[in-house]
Amino acid sequence: MNYTYDFASIPGLILKILHAFPLTMGILLCALAISLTLGAAVAAGTMGRNRFLQSLCKGYISFMRGIPTLVLIFLLYLGMPQALKQLGIDIGSWNKAVFIIATLSLNASANMAEMMRASYLAVDKGQREAAYSVGMKPFTAFRRIIFPQALGIAIPTLGNNIILLFKETSLGFTIGVIDILGRARAISAASFGANKLEVYIASGIIYWIICIVLEQASRLAERAYTKGRKKAAG
Repeated sequence: MNYTYDFASIPGLILKILHAFPLTMGILLCALAISLTLGAAVAAGTMGRNRFLQSLCKGYISFMRGIPTLVLIFLLYLGMPQALKQLGIDIGSWNKAVFIIATLSLNASANMAEMMRASYLAVDKGQREAAYSVGMKPFTAFRRIIFPQALGIAIPTLGNNIILLFKETSLGFTIGVIDILGRARAISAASFGANKLEVYIASGIIYWIICIVLEQASRLAERAYTKGRKKAAG
């Protein structure tokens, strides 16, 4: 029996799938905040004077950038509860979203660290030397001179990292998180897969539109920041 595709149902499916939008954005925002904080610490470690800490942070970046995100999800969701249970710590009852947030935070922190390191090093050394020459302390020079310039350099890459992070939230369905893709799968399962094509087209449209919005927001932020810097300099 041939199945007749009902593409007219896609708008309605989009509305149903969007019920999971708040959870998806919650995962994204939590992972973004944690990855930026952790990435800043790792970036500082790679540029510090302690050789052991440098090697440790570089090894962390290499590992997190080298291991597939899906493998890391299974390590944290399936492996960690078993390992900690041997120590008398039970995390098996934790909300599944916690494991996705942890996974995405660890994975994205490596990219954030590399972004921060590259942006910091892109600032002309003469800027730092000039700040020190007028008596600025290192932290003051970083806050007033280096960081504003490095931030302007980092905004485009940060925007790309946020888009990548958003798309990777879709991996939450692999452990049963009812995010956008998880909701789509549940809707498809309810019809025994009869509307599978329409459901995934609908979810794809949602991801595409949100990525466009994030991309435009990144460009607007870059323009606004650059314009603000020019006014301040003028």
